This record gives sequence, structure tokens and C-alpha cells, in this order.
Amino acid sequence: MEARAKGYKLRHFFPHRFYYLPKCGPDGFTLAARMCGWTDTSACWEIVLYADRAVLEEFPDELFFDDDLVWHQQHFGRVGHIASADLVLDGTSLYAMAHVSDIVQRIGRRPRYRTRIEKRFRGWHHMLLNSIANFALDFGVSRILSPLSSQALLNTDRQRRVQPDLFERIYDRDVRIRFPSARADGRWWVVDADAVAPSTVVADLGEEPLPMDKVVCIFHDTERGLGHVDVDAAFAAAAERAAPANLDAMLAVEHAANVRATYDVVGMLLNEVRSQIEAGGHCIAFHSYDHVSPASPDVPVQLNACRTVDYRLKGYRVPRSQLTAELTEAQLCTHNFEWLASSASSLGITAPAMSRGIVKIPIAFDDFPLHAGSMGYDEWERRLLDIVRTRPFTAFGLHDCYGDRWLPRYPRLVAQLRRMAALKTADEVAFNVILSNAR
Repeated sequence: MEARAKGYKLRHFFPHRFYYLPKCGPDGFTLAARMCGWTDTSACWEIVLYADRAVLEEFPDELFFDDDLVWHQQHFGRVGHIASADLVLDGTSLYAMAHVSDIVQRIGRRPRYRTRIEKRFRGWHHMLLNSIANFALDFGVSRILSPLSSQALLNTDRQRRVQPDLFERIYDRDVRIRFPSARADGRWWVVDADAVAPSTVVADLGEEPLPMDKVVCIFHDTERGLGHVDVDAAFAAAAERAAPANLDAMLAVEHAANVRATYDVVGMLLNEVRSQIEAGGHCIAFHSYDHVSPASPDVPVQLNACRTVDYRLKGYRVPRSQLTAELTEAQLCTHNFEWLASSASSLGITAPAMSRGIVKIPIAFDDFPLHAGSMGYDEWERRLLDIVRTRPFTAFGLHDCYGDRWLPRYPRLVAQLRRMAALKTADEVAFNVILSNAR
């Protein structure tokens, strides 16, 4: 086989595919700035590598979606995610920074599968390095730079329990095995792309059809009275009392209908409501930390505070669709967000799109007209269903604090929407947008 002829040991090889994603991987933008001095999100890429189905039959699908095991959650809804790498494409130089395989490196948490996973995918890093070499050849770069283990260790989260030998094997020994011409230059291994071409197993270009269904995405702005404290204190107090029961009711409707929605939750409430939302299999995102506009709009106060609550949630729904100066693609990438949802008018789009590494999801309609009294429920529902009929994608918002305006009719509305479209979460929508932009 070609891999063996090019120097790969059979025990290191497994059938796989990989994608080039025009986005930052986890902490990719922070690493790009810290290690490469690069502050443009458009230069950041991520390689994600998956094992083919043929070698996955002995493992349950859910193993690859276990959030404790697959900590970085870079599976994008696809079974068999094995490894990923953060990249920066700087002209004719390619920087390959963090090289990660959660499923292999964390499999000790699932002893039942440990031996089989470690044996089957022991060559994950060799396959990943080959995919990096493919990227270099496809993009015509002249040199590949991979960090020495000392630099990789220096830029690792200080809260992690670091194993220097693991880093030396991945970032030093493996790199020199796969790229024998690698030479140390300061903090980097430098490899001439021409030198690795003969030993690179060049991947076949493939196509993967993505679903083209009409899609509806339900957003639940979960904020209790916090969105009205500064405009209507009496309503805010009433909402604080009513919203918890409204949350229970909407979750019950969705459970009965077997649908999943996106609950964008104010960060300071997240720990209180998270378990009941997750029990329904719903997507959770942030709806700011406290629903307060920052005094200095260009300082990422809300993003910073959200990440003290949870480091991995992928989405951010903008309160009142007011895009403040802190919500730049660079700040969102710095804080490891992958998608941003706001009104269609604020984003200037009517369908999800990727911009500088962030998926933008436009909200077409919400329930504020019901609260304001400018529209009755029947008219509101007709307006919503008309939008769904005429567009391939519709996202709309419902507030827990306005639940009394629509909850009595919610079971019927959900049933109508299910007949008209596929109901997807915002994470699922973002996954498809990201993959549709893969190279």
C-alpha cells in the first residue's frame, strides 16, 4: 500500500478523511497571536481528521460525542472525529500549532474502550502530520513550522496537568520521524515543503453532500426579567416570578414533540437552568452574561464573563440584537465562539453565512410584537409561517419572559413547523455552514 511504501508503519495507519476548515480551532486565535504574532482571523485554519466508518463499527457512536471525553467538541456532528490541528497560513509559511486527539489522549476516562481505541488509533498523529503536509502542498506553501515541545508546553493551559514526555513525543519525536529534514530554528521545527512531498500520502479529493432541507431554528432567549430591569421594573419583577414555570412548560412541549431547540441563556443564570435544558438534548448558548450593555463597548466584558461560567459553549446570541464593538470576529474567536446570532437587519443577511471564521445566524422574527401589543397572536403566527414558507432557512426567537403570550399555542405551532421544515439547533446549523466552507 502507498502509506507503507512512503514510510508509514501499518500499525499507524487507519482509513480516514480530513477537512480544511477556514476557522480557528479551540484557542487557535490566541495561539496565533501568542506564537506567530498574527491577529487576522482570516489567516487561521483548522484541520479536523475523522476515521472512516469501516474502522468504527466496534465503537458506539455516542463515544465520539461524549463531552467529557471529546473535550474540545470539534466533531461538527460527524461520527469518528479523531484529531485536529490549529494552523496559520502566513503567505508561503504554514504554522501548525496545537496537535490534539481528545479521543486517544483522554480515553483513560472510559476504561472499557481504552485498549481498543489506543491500539486502533495509535497513529493519529502520523495521520494528522500527513494531513498538514497535504495542506502545505495544496496551498503551495514553501515551509511548514511546527513548535518544539518546549514552546508547545509554554503555551498550554496552566490549569492542565502537563506530561512533558507526551509533548516531546508528539511535537519532537513524531515530527522528526515524519519529517526527517526538520531542523530546529529557535522555537520551531522548520520543514521545507518540497522535502516532505515525496513521503506524503496525497489524499484523494472527495465530495460530501450536505442536507438541503428547509430548516427552522427556534431560539429561546432565557433571561427572566433581566432584559427589562432598565426599562420596565414592574414587568421585570413579574417575569422573574413567571419565567421558571414558562421554561418548564416550553421544555415539556418540545419533549412531547421530540424536537430540539436552542436555549440562549444569560450567563449568570446558566448554572441554575442548565441541567434541565440539557436533559432535553437541546443546544445551549450564551445570551450575554447579565444582559447589560457594557460601559466601554470595545472591551469584551460580556465575553470574558461568559467564559468564566463555561469555556466550551459555541454560540452567542446578542441581547436586543445590538452589535456592540466587543463583538468583533477577532474577539469572538479569541473567546472560542464559533457562531453569532442576531437580527437579520443587524447582520445584513437572511441565511446563515461564514465571515472571518465566525458563522453568522440571522434571526428573522421574534415575539417582542406580542409583548408590545403591536400584533395579536394569530397575525404573529401567520407572519412567522409565511416567512418559513418562502425561505429555505428561518430562525426565530421566543423569550421565557413573554411565555404567557405564546405558550398556550406552542404545541400547535411546533407541530406546524415540523410539517413544514426540519427543526435544527443553532449548533447543527453552524456545523453545516462550517463544513460547507471546507476545502
